[in-house]
Amino acid sequence: MTVSPSSSARLADAGFGLIEIAVSMFLLALLAVAFLPFLVQGVRQSSANGTLATGTQLVNKEMENARAQTTCTGLTASTFTVLDPRGVTLQVARTVGGACPAAALSYPITVPVAVTVTRTDTGAVLASAKSLIFVAVK
Repeated sequence: MTVSPSSSARLADAGFGLIEIAVSMFLLALLAVAFLPFLVQGVRQSSANGTLATGTQLVNKEMENARAQTTCTGLTASTFTVLDPRGVTLQVARTVGGACPAAALSYPITVPVAVTVTRTDTGAVLASAKSLIFVAVK
């Protein structure tokens, strides 16, 4: 049995060779290395956004705690630290402006309250809010 030249050419061209596969794997590796900085930056940004979201939640929680106080003496300044789920230590500070008036005729009043959340490692303020809290009695 003799093999015609056209059929032998088809047999030699069937499939991919080892060189073609190695070159395509090399090109894919180059593309993966080129996109690696974008992936690293995305992971860093995601972590920073998670810490920022935690700071905002803490500010909202402390403002709700301040609004829940019905008396002027219940509104007190406080400072405490919280550990973020990513391991970042956050400092929450609630400040109360002004003092409670002694005269009962001075009520109802509004008391200024400010809440600030700060990263302890960098000192950066993540979130802050100011509000006036309505107080009916001392």
